[in-house]
Amino acid sequence: MPIPDEKIEKVRAAADLVEVAGDYVQLKQSGSRYMGLCPFHNEDTPSFSVDPDQNLYYCFGCGHGGDIFKFVQEIEGVGFLEGVRILAERYGIPLPEGETDSEAANEREAILHALRFAARFFYRQLTQTDRGRPALDYLRARGFAPETIKRFGLGYAPNEWDMLLTAATEEQIDPETLEKAGLVIERNDSSGYYDRYRGRIIFPIFSHIGKVLAFAGRILDPDDERDQPKYINSPETEVYHKKEVLYGLHQAKRAIRKTNEVLLVEGYTDVISLSQAGIQNVVASSGTALTEGQVEVLDRYASRALLLYDADEAGARAAMRGMERVLEAGVGAYAVELPSGSDPDEYVQEHGGDAFEEYVEEHRQDLPAFAYRQARRSGELDTPEDRVAVQQNIIESVARIPDPNLRREYVTRTSEVVGVPDADLFRMLEEERERLERQAQRRRDREQSRQARPERAEAQTAEASASSGADAGAAPSSSPPSSSSASTSDDTLPAPLPEEEVLLRLMLEHGRRMVGFVLGNMALDEFTEGPPRDLARTLADMYKRGTVRSQEVLSGEHGSVLQRLGTAVLMDKHEASENWVRKQDVSVPSLNDRPYEAAESAMKFLKLDRINEAIEEVREQMYSATQDGDEDQVERLQQKMMSLQELRKQVRQGAFIERSSGT
Repeated sequence: MPIPDEKIEKVRAAADLVEVAGDYVQLKQSGSRYMGLCPFHNEDTPSFSVDPDQNLYYCFGCGHGGDIFKFVQEIEGVGFLEGVRILAERYGIPLPEGETDSEAANEREAILHALRFAARFFYRQLTQTDRGRPALDYLRARGFAPETIKRFGLGYAPNEWDMLLTAATEEQIDPETLEKAGLVIERNDSSGYYDRYRGRIIFPIFSHIGKVLAFAGRILDPDDERDQPKYINSPETEVYHKKEVLYGLHQAKRAIRKTNEVLLVEGYTDVISLSQAGIQNVVASSGTALTEGQVEVLDRYASRALLLYDADEAGARAAMRGMERVLEAGVGAYAVELPSGSDPDEYVQEHGGDAFEEYVEEHRQDLPAFAYRQARRSGELDTPEDRVAVQQNIIESVARIPDPNLRREYVTRTSEVVGVPDADLFRMLEEERERLERQAQRRRDREQSRQARPERAEAQTAEASASSGADAGAAPSSSPPSSSSASTSDDTLPAPLPEEEVLLRLMLEHGRRMVGFVLGNMALDEFTEGPPRDLARTLADMYKRGTVRSQEVLSGEHGSVLQRLGTAVLMDKHEASENWVRKQDVSVPSLNDRPYEAAESAMKFLKLDRINEAIEEVREQMYSATQDGDEDQVERLQQKMMSLQELRKQVRQGAFIERSSGT
């Protein structure tokens, strides 16, 4: 049956869109509204607006908008009724069971309904039946209070083969849906299904907004641990992706936002014990190494993360990897080593929450201090070479921090820890940042080339078919296609460099004379392969025909890819970058006032880019040749390196420019 209107209005009145949207978007107040990056499309400038007075949202970039129910529907991919139920559960508004069960509009909603039913079933088995008494006694012996058990939704799966299956079937939840939810397993002989969880304490895993996504089941009888795993976890499903979920986040998010800090532990009981002791800003990575997806979730709530780790080598390695991943996301990272043989659950049960908080505050270490301490423990500081290697390793981690201000602070901190002048470390940082950028560029180039190959092959096939049709008597095109007409229409092809955008814009704006000036001093293969080079080649073809008409490009006569590129470089109004002066000692003239000087500056920078790429390639070849002991090859490469360095000097001096009268 449908949800009564008064129930819907009650949910609407209780739900706060700023709070709900804030679980997906970092919102900042701007006047009477809140702004953030739109969760429905990729953007760099916030265009997503929330009006708290009207409980409405709108994105000025993509046009998505509506009320709080529409937001939940769009962000979670569910229908209206499931959206109402999600909000009702979040804000503690009871809806009679079964009220919306028959209304599930898609498979995802059916799975969520099955998981919600299972959570209630397990909780009732724990708290209201004789079967669950041993499990309840065990949890109470662990110190878990009834309100804690309720808050985390703990339950018990009876030691029966099909008790959940039978109960769910009676509620018209079909076995196939239960299987898709990870709750039952098909029998080997395909004769039916049986319950995945049997004789286990159940830990529901909630989403950040309180939906049941999965379960973990801990074995209750210690004797069974000899032939069964201690924990059984839900498999990946349509609604559960383990690498994107943090256990306890639903219960912890308010405390995390309040403290702007999150504690990361390993186990479910660690989270529960700490929360019960008053330390509520704690989550767990569910037994896996901290993932990129989990860090992205944390970034919405906190600016600092504390990783609690075991006092052994494996724990230290996991903590180091976790800190690096957290820092790479722009979140502050600290590590806290627990006393040997102790976990957070045991420590807080023995010493209490206040003592635990004091211990964490006294023993937290930032990455430089943590890495240096681990190196000392491992005997990795015995020689000068060892110490330099450790310094390099720390700087490699620091170099991945996206915020330059935070990087600077970490370099200063590293200097304090290792006792090396920060000027030396900043040089190491600059070298590492350049290496990372080259590495990233090579990955982008490989990916773009990989994506371009099938598209170009398809375009070539189409061109061959068109040519075959013309040979068979088809009417020829009104204008001959340029060499760029086979270009792919894939938006993922290589984008032009900023200096290429300047050159392409100048040639389109100033016509034949500018094309002659630029392409008289630049080779086509100096332009990035793909659309940038194709557009330069098209302009060269026009030049040879005696006229350069930019409108041919803008009207799409040379293909949609070049049409988009031509429009983009003209609309973007890319001025020569001030970085050209700082990085390459290239002057920065105005595009409009001094177009030929602007072109010369852009050509210099593009040529210097290509020469620097060649130098880097030779440097890598020299390293390989040195490692192989090939002295002849090393000598040849050294000569090539000197030639490239001399060429770079000449380019900086503008020796490559051939000026005609008037330019």
